[in-house]
Amino acid sequence: MAILLIILYHAGGVLAWNDTLHLEVGVDMFVILSGIGLALSSTRESSWRFLLRRLWRIYPGYWIILTAFLVLDARFEGLHFGTEDIVLHYLGIHALFGDAHAMTINDSFWFVTLIVCLYVLFAALRRFMDRPEWVVFFGALASIGLTLGYYFGGQATVFSHLCLRVPGFFAGLLVGQLLKTGRLEISLSWPLGAALALVLYLPYVNGIIFASFWVGLGLIGLYALSLRPVVSAQIRRVLKFLGDRSLEIFLIHQPLIRGYNLLVQQWLFPTRPVTPWSVTVGMVVGLAVTIAISDALHSLLKRLPMPGRAGPPKVLA
Repeated sequence: MAILLIILYHAGGVLAWNDTLHLEVGVDMFVILSGIGLALSSTRESSWRFLLRRLWRIYPGYWIILTAFLVLDARFEGLHFGTEDIVLHYLGIHALFGDAHAMTINDSFWFVTLIVCLYVLFAALRRFMDRPEWVVFFGALASIGLTLGYYFGGQATVFSHLCLRVPGFFAGLLVGQLLKTGRLEISLSWPLGAALALVLYLPYVNGIIFASFWVGLGLIGLYALSLRPVVSAQIRRVLKFLGDRSLEIFLIHQPLIRGYNLLVQQWLFPTRPVTPWSVTVGMVVGLAVTIAISDALHSLLKRLPMPGRAGPPKVLA
């Protein structure tokens, strides 16, 4: 559901729709679900082993997609990027270096920086998961620190895309812990009081309003509790297919429905004007290509040896 909302949001941007429903909330849903999933799957493995597994899930596919767009952009659009920009992108930390790097090669790649940072934060917080008040406190520190830093640094893109979504991750951790243990007890202690002051008072006095991650929580609850029970099994299989490949779809689809959509139309039909109808048809084709590539890439990556993944059982002769 989250990736469908994001696709509709970006399609609406291409066709200049009025985004009255704020479909970008799909990204908030991704971040919240990441927190829920990490809390549910957390084990007693070392933090380094955890990071190795999670980063291995992100980087190989991301590097393939990044390399492909660097080559395609240079070949077909004449776009070339500086060495610093390319190195920061391959490290996946480009969005931390401000608006000058956050969305240069691909508008969706900033999400890699966000999710990598959240994995690193969670690796440091895993031992506090049975103390939710400390999770809330450290989440407040991370949220307000990033927010104030980039807000007063004048980095509007990083501020709005990355910083304002950090609180949703920690909300997801709390929900995940509740689902995992069946209970969630937060002690009335100084960490909780300090966290509330940080996330409520400091943004208020600085004229900052945190992104409404609770809307993403509401949509997740709406689907899980109200819609999913009445959705057919076939539709759920389609949604699961998209969900399993959502990272690849997220990273690939924007250029294909936007820049390359227009480029291909001008190449195939140089004498015909570009119309809303032709753009829509091009977007449908671009999304079909996106899903096909994402499926192939997802299947390829599943064959890679995953650090920490148990191998096939040994057969004794």
